[in-house]
Amino acid sequence: MKFDANMAGFLLASVSASSGWIVWWINKIRYDKHIATQNAAEVAKKEYAAQRDFEHLKNNLKQMSEAITHGFDDIDERFNTTDKELLRIQAYFIQAKTDRE
Repeated sequence: MKFDANMAGFLLASVSASSGWIVWWINKIRYDKHIATQNAAEVAKKEYAAQRDFEHLKNNLKQMSEAITHGFDDIDERFNTTDKELLRIQAYFIQAKTDRE
């Protein structure tokens, strides 16, 4: 049997092409897994950031609500003080009116 260079070249090219395709496919699978892992990490990071932002907003609203409550308490206290002062002034005028009569 004679050595056929064409057949040997074809076999070598086929083996090279097949091994190249196999290496390319393995690298593609690894790359896709790496990209999927990165995407999952980014999604988890964004979800955590959104949850943290929501908690910050919730705490800010709670603090604003407490501040408004304290503000209304202060206003109520001032109105009570004003009412007492008005009663004292009214009592003074009533006393002054009875003293004149």
